Amino acid sequence: MENVKASTNAEQQHESKVDEVENFDTFIKAMVQIVEKYGRFVLQELDSVA
Repeated sequence: MENVKASTNAEQQHESKVDEVENFDTFIKAMVQIVEKYGRFVLQELDSVA
């Protein structure tokens, strides 16, 4: 019985880590898209201020 509980707990932890990795990858992809879209504009604005 203990082995079943330990196995289930390990599976849940693995699934949780997979979800965290997927969430992180999604976040990074969104940030990359934002930088690609607005990065050039921001750099131009900073350049004109300097």
